[in-house]
Amino acid sequence: MIIANGTIETKVKTAAGIDPETGYPVRPSDVAWSGPIPCQYSANKYNRLGKVDGEHFTIAEYQILIEDDGRPFEAEQIRLKDRAGNLVGEYSVMQVEPLDAVCEIKIIV
Repeated sequence: MIIANGTIETKVKTAAGIDPETGYPVRPSDVAWSGPIPCQYSANKYNRLGKVDGEHFTIAEYQILIEDDGRPFEAEQIRLKDRAGNLVGEYSVMQVEPLDAVCEIKIIV
């Protein structure tokens, strides 16, 4: 059982097909977000010390726990929001690990 302090939404891409002239895939035209999934998140790394060419940026890595509903978690990107619904950020999924003993899934972004 998680103690939810936020939600995640997974990015859902719809395929646009194949370009008949080139044979290459066409970029997805529609990108949508799934419904909110309750989660418990905490920062593994978070600092604002990043600097490139005089511009500052934030380095962030989060560990996210969600309930395991029996379906595999296959999202490539997620949107993380806090309990109040404020956007924390949009992240690429780096690692997914099922935690079978507690029926949860650990996601590292």
